[in-house]
Amino acid sequence: MLKWLLSLMLAALLLGTASAQEMGAAMIPYDEGDTPRLLVANQGAGSVTLLERQSGKRLKEVQLGGDLRQLARADDGTLLVTDYSGDRLLLLDDDLTLEKAIPTGHRPYGVIFDPKRQWFWVTLFESARLQAYDTAGKLQLDVATAETPRGLALTDDDRLLLTHAMTGQLAIYDLAKLEKDAKSATLPKLITLAETHSDTPSDSQGLPRLLDGITLSPDGSEAWLPHVLWSFDHPFQFQSTVFPAVSIIDLDEEKERVDERKQLFLQINLPSIGNRSQIVSNPFAARFAADGKRVYLTLAGSEDLLVFDLSRSGKSNSNRHRRKKFQGGAKATQLLRHLPGQNPRDLLIDGDHILVHNVMGQDLTRLSSGGNGPFARVTVDVPHFAKLVETDPRPEALKRGERLFNLSNTAANSRFPMAGDNWMSCNSCHLDGFNFTNRHLMAAHRQKSGDNAINGHANLANMVAGDFVGEYLRMTQQTQGGMGHDTRDGAEPVDPERPQPEVKAMMEDLHAFVTADGNLPYLANWLRLDAPRRDPAKAPTTHPKEWLNSASCQNCHQEAFKDWSESNHRLMGNSHPYYKVVQALARETEGEAFGQWCQGCHMPQQVLNGQMELPKGSHMFEQGGASLIAAHQAGEPVVEEGTSCVLCHRITKVEDAGGNSAFTVNLKDRESYVFEDAPGGSLKHWLAERQINARPAMHKASYQKDFYQDAALCKSCHNEFAPGTGANIVNTWDEWEKSSFAKAEDPAKRRTCIDCHMNPEPGNGGAPVAGQSTENGTMKARLYRHNFTGAQHQLVGLRNPALEQESLALLRSSATLSARIEQGADSPQLVVRVANTGAGHALPTGVADFRELWLELTVTDASGKVVLRSGQPVDGAVPDDARLFRKVFGDAEGKPAGLKFWRYAKLLEDTRIPADGWRDEAWPLPADAKGPFKADIRLNFRTYPKWVNDAVRAAEPSLPAPPIVQLNRLQLTLQPLPVTPDTEPQT
Repeated sequence: MLKWLLSLMLAALLLGTASAQEMGAAMIPYDEGDTPRLLVANQGAGSVTLLERQSGKRLKEVQLGGDLRQLARADDGTLLVTDYSGDRLLLLDDDLTLEKAIPTGHRPYGVIFDPKRQWFWVTLFESARLQAYDTAGKLQLDVATAETPRGLALTDDDRLLLTHAMTGQLAIYDLAKLEKDAKSATLPKLITLAETHSDTPSDSQGLPRLLDGITLSPDGSEAWLPHVLWSFDHPFQFQSTVFPAVSIIDLDEEKERVDERKQLFLQINLPSIGNRSQIVSNPFAARFAADGKRVYLTLAGSEDLLVFDLSRSGKSNSNRHRRKKFQGGAKATQLLRHLPGQNPRDLLIDGDHILVHNVMGQDLTRLSSGGNGPFARVTVDVPHFAKLVETDPRPEALKRGERLFNLSNTAANSRFPMAGDNWMSCNSCHLDGFNFTNRHLMAAHRQKSGDNAINGHANLANMVAGDFVGEYLRMTQQTQGGMGHDTRDGAEPVDPERPQPEVKAMMEDLHAFVTADGNLPYLANWLRLDAPRRDPAKAPTTHPKEWLNSASCQNCHQEAFKDWSESNHRLMGNSHPYYKVVQALARETEGEAFGQWCQGCHMPQQVLNGQMELPKGSHMFEQGGASLIAAHQAGEPVVEEGTSCVLCHRITKVEDAGGNSAFTVNLKDRESYVFEDAPGGSLKHWLAERQINARPAMHKASYQKDFYQDAALCKSCHNEFAPGTGANIVNTWDEWEKSSFAKAEDPAKRRTCIDCHMNPEPGNGGAPVAGQSTENGTMKARLYRHNFTGAQHQLVGLRNPALEQESLALLRSSATLSARIEQGADSPQLVVRVANTGAGHALPTGVADFRELWLELTVTDASGKVVLRSGQPVDGAVPDDARLFRKVFGDAEGKPAGLKFWRYAKLLEDTRIPADGWRDEAWPLPADAKGPFKADIRLNFRTYPKWVNDAVRAAEPSLPAPPIVQLNRLQLTLQPLPVTPDTEPQT
C-alpha cells in the first residue's frame, strides 16, 4: 500500500505542479480513474483529440472547425478551447460534446483554468482584452490590456502572468485586486524586456518580439519567456536580423534578470561543428523538469529540442576554474537536432517521458528524458507516438505551404532548404501569417528613411504579384539564406527566373498558404471577404447581384446619398483619371495581380467579385449618382466603384495591419428584406422599405457598428505600405495619432478623421454640428455627412461646385502665415513661417509629391523696387527653386520614383509641416536694400503637379488642368528686426 502511495506521489511530482502553477497550452493531461489521458488542440485541423497518454491510442477526435490554439480543463471536466481564426470560444463537456460557441473579439488565443475562482482566463490577441468566463461559459470579467496579449500562466500566490507578443512585455496581475474591482483595480505590473544593441550586426541583439508561452519554475521564483529578437536597424538580411532568445523574469522582485537572458547563439554549451555556431530558430515552449534542475525548450523553426542544465549554473565548486565566474545562469548542454515530426511547439513532461506536439505533422513524438542525473541525455523514444488527426479538411497544398512558411530546418530538404544554417523562417517575422501583427514590423524599423525606407524584402523584381515564384525565391534567398544562398550544407543553387520543377512546386505550395483566407487571399492587400472558400485554389468571391445598389438607400438617406454619389469615395476607380493612369502603370510594370493592391481601397467591390480587368467607361462628370439610379430603376446589378453604401456599412472587422485595406466585408449575416433588390420605384421595393421601417433597430444593427467612428477604420486605407518591401508610402493616420487632435488632454478638444472630413460645416475645426441622418429621423447632437471633404477638390468640383467649395474651406483652415525681416550679418533676410494650425496630419499628407503646396511671394523695398520674387509658376509649372512642402520618394538608386511610388526605397526630401508644427523658410535680400519692405506672400496649393497632370491628360484629354488655389495670403509692411530669441513674427 505504501509503495502504491509513493508511486502516485512520484507520478504527480513528475507531471509537474499543475495544481499550483499552470500554463496555457495546446496539451492538457488528466487522469480518468487509473487511466492517464491527454487532450490536444489541433490548430488548423480544427479538431480536439483525446488520447490514452501511456499508449498514444486515439480515443476520440471531435471536429469543431477553425484554428484551435489552446485549451483548458476545469475541475468538473468542462473544456474551453480558443478558436483563433473563428473569433470564438468553444465550451465542451467532459465527453467533448460542444455545449456552447461563445463569440469574442478578434483572435482569442490563450486560455487557462483558475481553480480558485472556477474561471477560465482568456486573452484576445488582436482586441487587447483579458476576459474571464465561468464553467457555464458566462462572461465574468472583461478588461482592456496592453497590445497583443497572448500567453498565460497562474502562480500559486494568485498572480496571473500574461505575455504581450508584439511589444515584448510581461504583465503581472494581482487577481484578488482585479476580481474585487476590475475598473479601478491597480494596473498590472508591466515589465518591458530589455532591448539590446551591438555595433556588430551579426551579434544577437534587438527588440524582444513574438512572445508566446510562459514556463514557471517549480518553486515559483522565476518565469522563462521564449521569444526572438528583431534587429531592424540595418537592412533586412540573412544572419543579422532575427535572433532566438529566452528571457528570465524574477517573480519575487518582478523584474527581468537581463544578464541571464539566454542568447541561443551564444549559450549553447556544445562543441561547434566545422567551426560554426549551432544555429537554432523560433523558440516556442519551455518546460521545467519536476525537480527544477532542467529546462526543455522546443525550437519550432529548426525543429529541435534544447536542454538547459540548471544544476551547473552560477557559482559552484571554486576548485574548478571554469566555474569560478558567474555564467549568467544555465547554459544549454544538449541540442537534440531535427526531431521526428514537423514544427514541434508545445511539450509535456510525463514521468520519464517528454511528449512533443508536432503542429504541422499533426502527431506527437515521445522522448525519453534519460532520468534526472547530471549526465542524462534526452533521446527519441517513439518517433510518431500518436496520430492526432484522422481527416484534415484543409487542402494538402495549403498544409504543405504552411509548413514551408514555418520551416527553417535546413536538413528537412538539404537540396532546396527554406533556410540556410537553420537560421529563420517566414514565421520569425510574420507571426501566424499575414495579419495585424504586420504593422509591428514597420514600427520596429530603426533605419533613417533617407538611407533605407525598406523594412521588408529588398531587390524585388515584380513586387511579388508579377512572378510570385521568383519573388518568393528571392525573399527566401536574401532574408533566410535558403534556396541555395547558403551552400555550406550542400544546398543546390536556384535561379529565381528558372527554378527547378521541385522548387517551383514548393513555391506554389507556399503561395497557397500566403493566399489563404486568413492571410492575403487577393495577394497584394489585406482585404478579406467573410465567406467560405468554395474552390481551394481560388479566393472567395461575390456575385454582383449580392451587392445592393447604393441607390436603393436614397429614399431614406437622401442627403447622405447625394453627398456620397458625387464624392471621391464613390468615384475613385475608373472615373478617377489620375488613379486610372497609375493603376495601368502598376499593372504594366509589376504584373496584372499587382493591381489588386491599388484596388483593395479604390475598387474593393471589383476585388471581392474576382474581377481582375479594369472596367470600361467613366462617370467623372456624373451628377447625383444618375447611372446608379437608372440601374436601380431597371433592376440591374452594378459593380460600383469606390466604397459603396453596402461595402462600408458591412465592414464587420477592422484588422489594424498598418493600412492596405485591412478590413473584412460580410454580405451574408445582415438583416435582409423581401424584394430589397427589386427595381427602384416599384411596389415591391416600396414593400421592402416598409419592412425596414417596421424594424429600424434591426436595420441599424446590421449597417452601423461602433467602430465606424474610430479613426482606425480610416487607417485601413489612409495608411499605405508597399507589398513586399514594407516601405511606408502614406502614414496619415500615424501623423494624426501623434498630434494634439488625438492626444489633447481635454477629451472635448480631441478630433478624429471623421470629425473634420465628414463635417456639415467643413473648416470649423471639427466642432459638432447637429442634424438628421435619415429623412424625418431623430436630431443628433453630432451629424456626420458623407461629403468626405479633402485635398482632392478638383474632381469633386467637376460634378458639384458646392462640394468643391466645402473641400476648399477645409483646406483653407489648415495653415496660417507669418513673416519677419531679420538683419543678418551681411544682409537682411525675409523669414516666412507656415504653421499647421488646422490639420490633424502633416501638410500635405498622402503620396505627398503628388500634392503641391508652396510659397509664392513678392517683396519691394522702400523705393518700390522688387527685391525678391519666388514661387511664381512658369508655363504652369512651379519653378525648381520654389519653397515646396512635400516629401519626395526615391528608388533604390536614389532617383525620384515619380509615378512608380510603390518603388519607394529612400526618402529624398521631406519638407512637410507636421500637425501642430511649423516651418520657417528664409530668403536673403540685397545687402543694399532699404526698408520698410512690403511683402505679398501667398500659400498656394494644387492637387497635382504639372508633370503628373501632363501624363494623365495625355490619357484623358477631357480632364481640365487642376487650378492653383490660394489657401492663405499675407500682405504687410516689415521693418528689419535684430535677431533675438524673443523675436516674434508679424502676422
